[in-house]
Amino acid sequence: MISFEEAVRIIVENTKPLGLEKVFLDNALGRVLAEDIYADRDNPPADNSGMDGFAVRYEDIKGATEENPAVLEIIAESKAGGELVKVKPKTAAYIYTGGLIPEGADTVVQKELTKVEDNKVFIFQELKKGSNIRPQGGDYKKGDLLIKAGKKLRPAEIGILSSVNKPTVYVYQQPRVGILTTGDEILDLGEPVEKLSQIRTSNTYSIYSQVLEAGGQPVIIGFSKDNPEDTQKKLSYAKSCDVLLTTGGVSVGEYDLIKDFVVKVLGVDILFWKVKQKPGKPVAFGVWGAEKEKLFFGIPGNPVAAMVVFENMVKPAIRKMRGESRIFNPSIKAKLSGGYKRKKGERLEFIRVSLELTDEGFVARPFGKQGSNILTGMVFANGFGMIEVGKTEVKDGEDIKVVVFDKSFMDGGLDD
Repeated sequence: MISFEEAVRIIVENTKPLGLEKVFLDNALGRVLAEDIYADRDNPPADNSGMDGFAVRYEDIKGATEENPAVLEIIAESKAGGELVKVKPKTAAYIYTGGLIPEGADTVVQKELTKVEDNKVFIFQELKKGSNIRPQGGDYKKGDLLIKAGKKLRPAEIGILSSVNKPTVYVYQQPRVGILTTGDEILDLGEPVEKLSQIRTSNTYSIYSQVLEAGGQPVIIGFSKDNPEDTQKKLSYAKSCDVLLTTGGVSVGEYDLIKDFVVKVLGVDILFWKVKQKPGKPVAFGVWGAEKEKLFFGIPGNPVAAMVVFENMVKPAIRKMRGESRIFNPSIKAKLSGGYKRKKGERLEFIRVSLELTDEGFVARPFGKQGSNILTGMVFANGFGMIEVGKTEVKDGEDIKVVVFDKSFMDGGLDD
């Protein structure tokens, strides 16, 4: 049995980014960019106005006040998307936000500082030369590196890609993650319950959602019964996947068949089995494929253990495969509310906590029932409090490290 840290190291070292694919811009959000993006021209492409008002020569408004306004003849109009116009001494042009700065003009006076009568504009204040003008190339210049490869694309990056005329872009591929649920007792949605011992799957669809959230493409391979023939048949369906993820069947019972059959059917090289963590001790990891580029995770069948192992071990691998550089969930320090005790300190334990941001900092409140089968605890939680090896008690108010898997508790949590 190896430590959690050693298990994570082995997983990361044996995970390789996938290849590239070109996608249309409307499908690029959340993907990881695989090419550097350069500006194709200056932005703005020419000097333009930052507001509605009048384009003038600074010399013609110098010394203007409310008592002694500058009076200019209006001879032109400049609209966003319009043609370039010209002003002469003692003249002005109507200008709108985004309109090109007329030839001869060097300052824009906002509308609020003016009054129009017939074809004359009265300007009541002297502004600095160049006021309210957005200069050519003020945002970026042709040839500038705007987005480096490896960046996860957000709405801002999508906007930049659009502005430099990139209708398609190279991104890293998303791993196909096959999900195989094992056990005679497991029923899929819609199947009738015929025995008291039967239960409906929760793992299949919670893990499906976790894969989506991590940026992978989930593939439900199906449900495997506890017999060799069905197990081998279902495992063969995983050959087109980049990651095979099984739930259940990796413990030490007579019917725990997965570890042996992934070796037999897929040629998996098992790199570790059993990790010194709670929940999630009976977890297996291996590599397979022609160049050992594919991954296998055999995770426990208990719902909480399955979700904990996914967040801490499987998600980083999916993120690395899809080209991300920041692959782990963030961690913070928080004060544990109410304290926590356990009988043994032999394993690193992840307890479900609800995080809250208070005036004193982060506070973590543990869920009352910490059993690995208590799925309602995950509904309550947004983080995993880490109880280190050798520690049997954390006192009320003591700091602990918390792995945050749901950051939505921060929404609206900061004062302006």
